[in-house]
Amino acid sequence: MIKKVMRQKAAHQILAQLKEKIHDGTYRVGERLPSENQLAQAFGVSRVPIREALSMLALSGIVSSRQGGGHTVENHSLLSKYEPLEMEVIGREEAYALLEMREILEKEAAALAAVRRSEEDLARIELALEDFKRTAEEQDLIGHEQDYLFHRAIMLASHNPFLVQVLDNMHELYLGVLTYSLKKNLGNPEERQRVIDEHEQIVNAIRQGEEQLAGINMRRHLSNVKEKLDRLNKQ
Repeated sequence: MIKKVMRQKAAHQILAQLKEKIHDGTYRVGERLPSENQLAQAFGVSRVPIREALSMLALSGIVSSRQGGGHTVENHSLLSKYEPLEMEVIGREEAYALLEMREILEKEAAALAAVRRSEEDLARIELALEDFKRTAEEQDLIGHEQDYLFHRAIMLASHNPFLVQVLDNMHELYLGVLTYSLKKNLGNPEERQRVIDEHEQIVNAIRQGEEQLAGINMRRHLSNVKEKLDRLNKQ
């Protein structure tokens, strides 16, 4: 049974329930989800948080939108089925190794996205950026899932399926490091804004088709993450 939700952070509560119902087979692969109006009535909210939740499902590849409206469950990876790992589960050397790998792969993915992206790809990236930016408006929201989906949207725009597969296969580790890193920004609006600015610089370069600059901006962003973790570990 779908549970009524509070208006505060309604989209995130709706997203969690829809994911659960997709993963437990209530909504099966190939089936259409209820309409926005039906979901809004069931959850007891307006269509605005419903659309936001559906957009996040679409960004993660769990559902797709069809011509004429409606959303269909896709044969997706199990992205977001699991809770993000706590940093304590990931060793320090593993965390740095993961960030090193991200610098290599995502720098090239951003460069490829700048020259290969379609208008649909760009819209997906910009939507993910806006969703991540909204997390900064809520002081207790970490934003790790939104950040993950932002980077995944860029991987998709590279049109290299192996890059996307590597990301999806390691999403638990990615989310673990993202959770640890972004959690340190809570209560620090300047740091949260800096991360947003870095994301916007990456998107601007991709939007303008600046291949080299997109790669440089992505590499700089991930290098800053690594440097921040290094500072935190020395405290």
